[in-house]
Amino acid sequence: MEYSVERLSALMARQLQERQLLSPAEASYAQQKQRVEAKPLWRVLVDSGLVRERMVCMLLSELFGIEFVDLDQVERPGAETLALFNGELCQKGEFLPLRRESDHLVVLLGDANPTEVGQLVLRRCGLRSRFVLGEFSRVRTLIRHSFFFAQNTVPDLVNAEIRNLLADQEGNRSPAAFVQHLLHLAVQERATDIHIAPAAASIHVLLRVDGVLHPAFALPQELTRIGSYIKLIAEIDISEKRKPQDGSFRTRILDVPYSIRLSTIITDLGERMVMRLLPESHDLKGLREMGYYEEDALLLEEGLGKPAGLVVITGPTGSGKSSTLHAALRMQNLIERNVLTVEDPVEYRVPGAGQTEVNRKAGYEFQSALRHFLRHDPDVILVGEMRDSETVVAALDAATTGHLVLSTLHVTSVFGAVPRLALLGGQAPIVAENLLLVVNQRLVRRNCTACAEPVELSERECRWLGRPAGARGMRGKGCPRCRGTGFHGRVPVYEILSINHELADLIAGDARRAELRKAAERNGFRDIEACAKRRVGDGITTSEEIMRSLGVGP
Repeated sequence: MEYSVERLSALMARQLQERQLLSPAEASYAQQKQRVEAKPLWRVLVDSGLVRERMVCMLLSELFGIEFVDLDQVERPGAETLALFNGELCQKGEFLPLRRESDHLVVLLGDANPTEVGQLVLRRCGLRSRFVLGEFSRVRTLIRHSFFFAQNTVPDLVNAEIRNLLADQEGNRSPAAFVQHLLHLAVQERATDIHIAPAAASIHVLLRVDGVLHPAFALPQELTRIGSYIKLIAEIDISEKRKPQDGSFRTRILDVPYSIRLSTIITDLGERMVMRLLPESHDLKGLREMGYYEEDALLLEEGLGKPAGLVVITGPTGSGKSSTLHAALRMQNLIERNVLTVEDPVEYRVPGAGQTEVNRKAGYEFQSALRHFLRHDPDVILVGEMRDSETVVAALDAATTGHLVLSTLHVTSVFGAVPRLALLGGQAPIVAENLLLVVNQRLVRRNCTACAEPVELSERECRWLGRPAGARGMRGKGCPRCRGTGFHGRVPVYEILSINHELADLIAGDARRAELRKAAERNGFRDIEACAKRRVGDGITTSEEIMRSLGVGP
């Protein structure tokens, strides 16, 4: 079905209001903003954070009469199919040919006009088109990845650049191309971190994928200038090799903006460094898309719907606290509420929010940001981390004076949050009055959906899960999609403590953890192990993975 942009925009605004996903005031604002910015309504809705991109795309697929597809399940196009078009044309038109089926071509659309793409396909290939539609931002990324990786084998590029650097006896060749290829390799492998570790006779490069380190390749020791170059672009002292340093830089990898955080430490074998890759994403997954169960997402929505108080996400480094924190932030009405954040660094872009970044050289820390925020009449404040007494006291003050404060703590259970807040200067009565929710989570690897198959659980697993002998679970056997690991992606296992009047009274009275736990269990609290068992029982992960991540299991 063909519609003009104006007609589609009007239909979308009406449909979103009928489904109560957009209020009349928000629709009016978006349509006025659309006229000012002269772009389709769906782009305005996504850029403004009024409606999630996935919902917009699903609605567009309904209006166009085109199937909406999950890109995780889409088979990547082969070289013959890609050869029908060039990458620049597909990127500009936001479409990707997937495969040929008899007399037509299956084409994936992003933010594209089906009629125009259909005519283009007919002119170039003489084929009719069958369209499917995916999330715009993910389609753009898939187009770039498909054409880049079809034309270039990244490991070959890395090895070629290593040879070029070794052949450059004068040391005049910049390692810039090598570093860019290394970043491409990390993105291709879905790595979150790149580790560069000196060894006795070489330099090891390792990638952390789904929370697990995998060796990538070794560098000759002669190429220490690669480390110096990385320190240079991260704006840290390249001559300092006696103490740890931290820095960062921004780059584009396949046209996607990334923030790269660099940290160095000094070992007996030399300087070791790790780069964390943070895509500057505008459309973060919601809690349900991240893997939170429906009843738990509703519990969080209820707590976050309150006008004031403190919400704390806990867990060790790398447990997805920041992602959950921002997903919780996206549950707010970002148009009607003034949202301010202070982060280290800004990892996710939140439309409509005022986001600031810690700058220690300038004396701009979490606690100083909170003092300034209160002069800007905020409704919601996100504090990246509460790591010292000044920040804890300032966060509690902000909650006490009528603001909703979201932050993180490094503790290992929900019942450790209250003692930790007390240790950092939070007075028990004030904590009891303001604490709304504590979420503790870990990330476990998810079974690869392409190769997972039913397996019979062991007797110990059945006892642990409370299931009859011979019960079955799921396990990935390994395939090209998961690089033979059997896992692809991660999912949270978590526990949520909602503070009611009984728990608040116990906290105010400095009750012990055991008392808090008993009271919580009387009110339906389920610990993280219960969530872990449910993940295994649902076939989402394995008991071995739970043991690796949580240290609990059969």
